[in-house]
Amino acid sequence: QDQIDQATDTVQDNEQQVSRLKKKYDDLDDVIADKEDLVQSQLAESREAARRSEQVENAINDKLNDVEDLTEKYVIQSQTLVDLNSELDELEAKLDGIMERIDVKATYHAQCKNDIAS
Repeated sequence: QDQIDQATDTVQDNEQQVSRLKKKYDDLDDVIADKEDLVQSQLAESREAARRSEQVENAINDKLNDVEDLTEKYVIQSQTLVDLNSELDELEAKLDGIMERIDVKATYHAQCKNDIAS
């Protein structure tokens, strides 16, 4: 009878231990499922962030291309402005020469009129 009682106690202990292990296994299974869900959620967030990052990178590249185009246009316009300023300086110098000759001729004609009048 003692052996039967001991065996019964052992069986009950084993059943309790199996029950506790099964509960722990179920709890662990729930934790694993939660972690898998979390990983899937983080993976989806990472993919979305990568997609947005690519969009931002593309937008930045577009802006850089615009800046490059505008810089090229600015350089061309600056060179054109320098060229026009040089031409303007030349024209002003020619105009100053012409004005000087007109002044000389006007003075000469005025002297001639004065000479004729006197």
